[in-house]
Parts: sequence; structure tokens; C-alpha cells
Amino acid sequence: MLLRLSILVVFGTFLLVPPTISQAHNEQTSDETICPAEKQKNQPSKNFEDTSFEISEDQVVYLFPQGDLYPFNIADPHRVGLSFQYLNYTESEIPNAGDNRFYLKGGGNIGIFRVANKCEPDHGWQLNVIGGFDAMFDIAESLDNIGWDGNYGITLTADPDSDWLYKIGMLHTSSHFGDEYIEKTGRTRIGYTRQELLLGISLLLTKKWRLYGEGGWGFDLGNTYLMEPWRLKGGVEFISEETVWKDRASWYAAIDIQSWEEGDWDFDVSSQIGMEINSAGRRARLGFEYYEGRVPIGEFFQYYENYISFGFWVDI
Repeated sequence: MLLRLSILVVFGTFLLVPPTISQAHNEQTSDETICPAEKQKNQPSKNFEDTSFEISEDQVVYLFPQGDLYPFNIADPHRVGLSFQYLNYTESEIPNAGDNRFYLKGGGNIGIFRVANKCEPDHGWQLNVIGGFDAMFDIAESLDNIGWDGNYGITLTADPDSDWLYKIGMLHTSSHFGDEYIEKTGRTRIGYTRQELLLGISLLLTKKWRLYGEGGWGFDLGNTYLMEPWRLKGGVEFISEETVWKDRASWYAAIDIQSWEEGDWDFDVSSQIGMEINSAGRRARLGFEYYEGRVPIGEFFQYYENYISFGFWVDI
């Protein structure tokens, strides 16, 4: 209960902070005095003068930074964020569910504070809270809600001025059937709730290519008869230079592969291609996704599905 209340307070506070906050200021000292000439381009914006403070001669704390030091996993079907997808199924084992659905996600990753070098604000470590709502709606049944997941957690991410990035955290997931689906089928919950510790690592191969891997251990499971603690995932991403739409957008491709102990270590594969737009520090993507594997909604994790989708995703 305390964790939930803390996250609500943080999200409420975030709404009062201008969305451009991501970096800190120089205090009564010129850029040339503080940083070497080759690092001038990394100097913080004056928009952050009221949201940062120095803790040492070269270390600054940035409050409510925009973005994260650890990139979003683009093709991860379980990632927290904001997205709208139209799904067309070639195969689905969910009983009494249509082959055309909407998949809606609402949520994001909010930075609480970042500790970094005054000259290189994109290198350091950052504390975040995450929260999100994932829901699936049946188009053939007047958009009845089939099921939904609620997610929240805390992560600590680090970019130590190298090609390696790191993430640790705690994540809670609670899954539910939709009310209309319960009325239609009489289904009752299996009690899919999961509290886990996670560890992620990412390697920037070049400016265009990234690899990542992540493991999670569920230490508190809602149904110990059906659920198992361990999961693994990995992926690769490519983002081109910004040469599209007057150099405002890029082409991208990504693939994410996951394997869960509770799914007998079978592979869930998700791939995306499309266009990425970077505007005012916010990244959005328009593209196509192909998925085959377990149903992303936890209460249906024992069922398999295969779909092609068109969607819009925003990193928040």
C-alpha cells in the first residue's frame, strides 16, 4: 500500500513539472569554465535551472528528468508505455474472443532524479517509477474488454559513460478479466499477480544498433500452482539516421524474444518495423508488429496466439 501511495504522489507531482525537464544548469559560471570545449554540446539547458542542484564540484542532481538512461525495449509486448494497436489474429486460443481487437496501453516511465556529471548530463544513474494499464478489446463484440493488466514498479538505471547500460528494479503485475468477458463466459480469475526483481543490461554496438538482455525472478506469485518464478528476454534494435521527413524521423526495426519458466521455456517472438519520430526529446513510432507466443495479458498466459498489427507507440 505504501509503494502504491508513493507512486501516486510522484505521478501527481510530475504533472506539475514542465515536460521539458531533463538536464541541469550552470551556476554563475560560463560553459567554457566548467567543461572542456569538446563537451560544450552536452551542456544542460537553462530550462532546468530551477530543478537541479550541485552535490559536488562536478556532480549535479537533476530533478524529474525527461527520458531515461536505459532505452525502452521497442518490440517488448510487456513494456510500459502509451500505445494504440489494431490486431488481426491468424491464430488465437482465447475462448469466445474475436479475431480483430484493439490493444491499448496507458502509462509511462517517470524519472524522479538523476545524478550525473555537470559536463555530461546523459551519463550517470537515475531513479524511476513506472506505471501502466494494458487492455485488450474485442472489436466484434462492441469493444468488450477481454482482459487487462496493471503494472507498477521502481527501477534504477545507469549509463557509466560507456557502451554498456544497466537496469535493476522491482515490478508488480496484476492481471484481470474484463467484466463483459466474465459475464459472457463465467470465467473466474486464476489469480495472476507477480512481484518480481529484474536485472537488465544493454550494449550499444554502434549509434544505430543495440543489443539487450533481461532476467526476472518472481518472489511473490499469486498462483504458485500454475505460475513459475523465472523469465528471460533479449532483443536487437536498429534505428537509422534521421533522414526522413526533413530529418525529423528515422526508420527502425526491432525484435524481442522472451522465454518464461511457466511457459515451459517456449519462445515468444515479437518484431516491429516502421518510422520513429523524435520531437522535443519525446520518441514516437508508427509501424507494423508481428507476434507469436503467449497472450500478453497475464490471466490468459496459458494460451497461444499469433497476430499482425498496425500501431502507434510513444515513449513516456
